[in-house]
Amino acid sequence: MLKVNDVVFRYDRQAKPTIDHLSFEVAAGSICGLLGPNGAGKTTTIQLILGLLKAEQGAISIQGLSLADNPIVYKQRVGYVSDSHSIYDSLTGLEYLNFMADMYEVSAAQRAAVYDPFIEEFQVQAYLKRPIKSYSHGTRQKFSIMASLVHDPLLWILDEPMTGLDVEASYVLKKRMRAHQEKGHAVLFSSHILEICEQLCDTIAIIHQGQCRHMAALKHEAGEDGARPLEELYLEVVKHKHS
Repeated sequence: MLKVNDVVFRYDRQAKPTIDHLSFEVAAGSICGLLGPNGAGKTTTIQLILGLLKAEQGAISIQGLSLADNPIVYKQRVGYVSDSHSIYDSLTGLEYLNFMADMYEVSAAQRAAVYDPFIEEFQVQAYLKRPIKSYSHGTRQKFSIMASLVHDPLLWILDEPMTGLDVEASYVLKKRMRAHQEKGHAVLFSSHILEICEQLCDTIAIIHQGQCRHMAALKHEAGEDGARPLEELYLEVVKHKHS
């Protein structure tokens, strides 16, 4: 589904690349956890995949469609939940949801089919006509999640998606991530919460110093038949191989 191949990126022409010949893949019908310490390059990697930053080298594609060659069609295949929660404060929640649906040219019937169950599950009916600037961090996150799925993206990218969510909302999100995977789509999400990765992920990609230091099927690495816990694997990769 997603292929990142030999990508290099620098901020402000600095000598050392922030992303240094990064390569990894996310298969269709899978959930991939993007892991790494603070400053490892996870958010930069996501911004490169989204086309918010431009790589100086390498290629990024979804189902063989290149970001560089077909940026509009490529971006239509992606849904994104940011860790910043910077959405339009002057709009109401309902206006924001409809704005996002309009941007992706999603019909009224289609957007209702996506939004209505989410509104019920996230229990945000009372917020629909309130301005976003009045929302808590967690409520903003719920609306961001809903809006990111309105066009049924092939690739769903989430950057620290559990931040600010209560237990019920986290459960809804995890259920939705699995449902997206079961449709044959792909999910890529970054998280510092390794327990959630162990619950959800088929594969993990550990990013350190701008490179993919380890990528593997999680069930072969952790949590089954006495295999090492993900925490041990992560610490080994980050601390020992690259100290």
